[in-house]
Amino acid sequence: MARINVVLRARIAVTAAFVLGSVGCASNNVNVATYFGGGPPKPRAVVVSDFALAPGTVSVEGGLAPTYRRKLGKVTPDQLKAELTTAVNEEVSGAMVAALVDGGLPATTSTPADGSESTVVVTGNIRRVDDKDRMKRRLSGLAPFHDNVLAEVQVSQEVGGARKELLTFVGEPADGRKPAAPATTASMAPEITGSVSSEKLTPTVAAEARRLGKASATRILAFAAEQGWISRPN
Repeated sequence: MARINVVLRARIAVTAAFVLGSVGCASNNVNVATYFGGGPPKPRAVVVSDFALAPGTVSVEGGLAPTYRRKLGKVTPDQLKAELTTAVNEEVSGAMVAALVDGGLPATTSTPADGSESTVVVTGNIRRVDDKDRMKRRLSGLAPFHDNVLAEVQVSQEVGGARKELLTFVGEPADGRKPAAPATTASMAPEITGSVSSEKLTPTVAAEARRLGKASATRILAFAAEQGWISRPN
């Protein structure tokens, strides 16, 4: 019996050494958790897709800048709504991509040509805060919403045409900050400087869209750090 135990221990030691050696030779794109089936591999790209803009979230009159509406000329109401959705998405995705890249992720708004590579896709829905949201917030012990708009965000991973959901969360721009200053004040200017779509939107809507993008990026970066894709912030 003693000899059998010795042989078994020897085999276990050899097997463990083989496994550890294999992990050491694994590609840098696959972390240890992924090798054992515990986590997603680091993506080659993080693609921020268009967000759906729920009806009633923002009106054309309150969202599109008057100068831009005059520039469009005579267009149908549906075309104006499409212009509003596009402009809001440009603002949200622009702020989100910039924050993700600054945090160390290869973010873009363009889908990579090679679908065989691991890609993380960010999609979502922008809508108004409702009574259920406020109730959940209160029951969770979180601070009340300071804004009336939030983003429902889904983060999925695509490899070879297959998609797996990684993360879903609700992002709202007022997390950890004071209510926004009125749009008529000069303090709004830094939020929208340098954005092409800001010329299409009113200052208030442009600023809120950018804050939604930044708030969502912060949550995604925290998830990326948990997976070992990027270094944890100091």
